[in-house]
Amino acid sequence: MTNSKRTAKKKRLNLDLSPEAYELLQKLSDDTGKNMADVLRTGLALYGIAQDASQKGRSLGVIKDDEVVKEIVTT
Repeated sequence: MTNSKRTAKKKRLNLDLSPEAYELLQKLSDDTGKNMADVLRTGLALYGIAQDASQKGRSLGVIKDDEVVKEIVTT
């Protein structure tokens, strides 16, 4: 697939964020070395996984030593 075909399929989005959300996005970008768009794409993918799990009666969470530390809720 050529670059022009890949670009043509992308959609551009303008996004308004609160100062706190922007600061978090900037921090996550800085901490991971990813650009802000990549951080947002990763977050969207994780939200999709959590939503799919929720629809199946499951949940997505962070586990440490067999204990749920955080649960991602999509309600």
